[in-house]
Amino acid sequence: MESRLPKPKIGVKKETNSVSKIVSSESSSSLNLPESTNSTATLKDYGKSKSGINLRGAALTKENKMPTKSTTMVRSKTMATISRPNTGVGNASKVGVKRPGTQSTNPIETKRPNIRPIARAAASNNVGVSGKSLKPTGKTATTKPLPTKVSKWDWKTKYEILHKDFSSLKEKHKETSEKHDELQIIVDDLSHNQNSNVNKIEMLETKNNELSLELKKLSTDNKDLIITNEKLQIDLKHLELSLEKTSEELKKHEKLCKKQEKIIEDMTIHNTELKINLDNEIKIKNELTLKVNDSQRLLHQMDKDRRILHNTIQEMKGNIRVFCRVRPKIQKEEDKPMCTINYIDECTLEIARFDNSDSSSGCGAKARGARQEFSFDKVFPPTATQSDVFEELSMLVQSALEGYNVCVFAYGQTGSGKTYTMEGSYEPEYEGMIPRTVRHIFEEMKEFQLLGWEYKIEASFLEIYNEHIVDLLDFNQKTHEIRMVDNKAKDLYVTNLFVEEIESPEELHKCLRIAQQNRAVAATKCNDRSSRSHSVARIRLIGTHEKNQERSVGNLNLVDLAGSERLKDEAIARQTETKNINKSLSNLGNVILALLKKQDHVPYRNSKLTHLLMPSLGGNSKTLMLLNISPLDDCFNETLNSLRFASNVNSCKTGNIKRSKTIIQ
Repeated sequence: MESRLPKPKIGVKKETNSVSKIVSSESSSSLNLPESTNSTATLKDYGKSKSGINLRGAALTKENKMPTKSTTMVRSKTMATISRPNTGVGNASKVGVKRPGTQSTNPIETKRPNIRPIARAAASNNVGVSGKSLKPTGKTATTKPLPTKVSKWDWKTKYEILHKDFSSLKEKHKETSEKHDELQIIVDDLSHNQNSNVNKIEMLETKNNELSLELKKLSTDNKDLIITNEKLQIDLKHLELSLEKTSEELKKHEKLCKKQEKIIEDMTIHNTELKINLDNEIKIKNELTLKVNDSQRLLHQMDKDRRILHNTIQEMKGNIRVFCRVRPKIQKEEDKPMCTINYIDECTLEIARFDNSDSSSGCGAKARGARQEFSFDKVFPPTATQSDVFEELSMLVQSALEGYNVCVFAYGQTGSGKTYTMEGSYEPEYEGMIPRTVRHIFEEMKEFQLLGWEYKIEASFLEIYNEHIVDLLDFNQKTHEIRMVDNKAKDLYVTNLFVEEIESPEELHKCLRIAQQNRAVAATKCNDRSSRSHSVARIRLIGTHEKNQERSVGNLNLVDLAGSERLKDEAIARQTETKNINKSLSNLGNVILALLKKQDHVPYRNSKLTHLLMPSLGGNSKTLMLLNISPLDDCFNETLNSLRFASNVNSCKTGNIKRSKTIIQ
C-alpha cells in the first residue's frame, strides 16, 4: 500500500566530500597555494607549519562527518515503506515493521493518534540523528526536544529533524563561506605578495649575478692587493730603515739648526747694525754724489782749460815740427867709415865728413873737413830709444784725441831707419811709433771715459806706389780716388777703401802686420829691403760726450815715406819708381815752402801724397817730420840734402790752428 505522504524533495547525501572540499578551499585560500593537482599534498605540508588552521579543519570534518554505516532509503513494493538512516544513539538501529492493516476493505487508513514520545536522556545532550553533537543556536529554550524514537510513518518529525539538520548545515555553510572569503582574500594577498616576491627574487638574482662578478673582481683585486701589500711591507721595512737613518740625520740637523739659530741671531744683530751703517752710507753717498757732480762740472771745465793750455803749448812749440834722429851703426857696417857728428845741444847738431874720405862730390863749395850746423825742434842721437822718440810724439797723439788733425811722417834717404822708427819690430821694447800710438790711444781713452767721453776708432792702411793708391788690407784690386767730404775741403776720404773698426790694440797690430806684408819693397844699393812706396796709416778718432752733447773728430796720419836717393847707372832698372818717389817728395817740399811763404795757392794736387795729406799739412793741423839720417860717410851727400830739406820745413809757420768740434743736435 502506497503512502499518501509526499516524497521527500531533499535527499540525504554523503557530506564528507563537500565538507572536505570546503575545508580544502578554506585552507588553500588561507595559505595562498597555487592551483594544481597536488593541492592536498601542499595542504599537508602547510598543515605541519600552520597548526591552528589544520586543527580547525579537522574539527570541521569531524563535526560534519556522517555516520559510517548508512542505509539508503528504499521504497517497498507497495511504496508504503521508506528506509531511513539509523537515528538511534550509538550503534542501535531499528527496522521498520509492517503494520497489519485492517481486514476491512476501507481504503482510507485511519489516522494515527499524534502521540509524542518521551525524550530520552540522549536528546537532552543535544545529540542529532546522525549521532553528532550540535552547537547551541541560542534558541534552546523555545525549541522542543525531538523524540528519540520516530515512527516510520511520522513524517513530520522526520521533516523537522531534517529541516533542523539542514538549517545547521546552512549556518555552517554560511560560516565556511565567510571563512572561505576571508581565506580567499588572504590567498589573493599571498598571490600578490608572491608576484612581488618573484620580482624581488629576479632582482635579487640579477643583483646576485652582479655581486658574483664584483666578487670575482674583488677576488682578483684582493690578490693584487695581497701582492702589493707584500711589496709595501718590503718597502715599509726599507722605509723604516731609512726612517731610522733620517731620524739620526734629523737629530744632527737639529743640532746644526740650533747652532744656525744662534748664528742667525748674531747676524740679525749685525744686520741691524749694517742697516744703520747703510743708512749713514746712503746719506754720505748722496752728499758725495752732489760733490761728485760738482767736481765733474769743475773737472770738465778744468779739462777744457787743460786742452786750451795744451794746444797753446803745442802752438808755441810749432805747428810744423821737425825731429832729427841719427840711427846707430849696425853690425855689417862696422868696417865702414862714419861721418863726424857733434851734438851741440838737444836741438842742434854739427856734421862733417870723415877726414880720409873723398870730397869730390856732395858739398860743392864746402871744403874738406868743413862742419855744417843744423837746428831742429829735437835731435835724437843713436843712443836714443823708441820710447824716447814716442815721448815727444805722445803730445801730438793727445791733440788728435782732443779733435785736432795730426800728421806724422818719417823722411830720409834709403836705409836711414824710417820703417824701423814708424813700425819697429814685434818685441815690446823695439815697437815703433804706430804700435805705441795705438797703445797710448787706448790708455788715454780709459782716462777720458772718467770724464764722460766715449771713443770710436776706425783704421785704414794704404800705400802710394807710382802715384797709385793701393789698399793694404784688401787683396782685391780696386780703383781708389781721393774725394772731399764737403765743399769746404775740411776733410778728405778715399773711395773703395777698407776701413775697420778697432776694439783693442791687438786688432790694430794684426792689421799692421798684414799691411807690412802687402807693402811694395825691393832691394837697392843702399838697402836690401827698401820701401818703394809711401805707406800711410790713417786712424780716425771719434769722441762723444753724451752729457754735454759734444762730439769731436780727430784724424791721425802716420806716414812712412819712401827713401830719397839719386839715380845712378846701376839703378836704371828701378828708374820709374825712383822718379815717382823723388817727384812726390819734391812736391811735398813745394807745399811746405808755399805754406812757409804764405802763398795764396798751395800745390796740394801736384801729387797723390800731398793731396791725401792736405788736411794735415796746413790750416787745421799739426805736423811732425821725423827726419832719419844715416851716420855712414858714404851717405854723407844724401844726409846733407835731407838735413837741408828738414831745416827749410822747420822754418815754416802755419799760424794758429782750430780744433774740430761739433755740437750734437
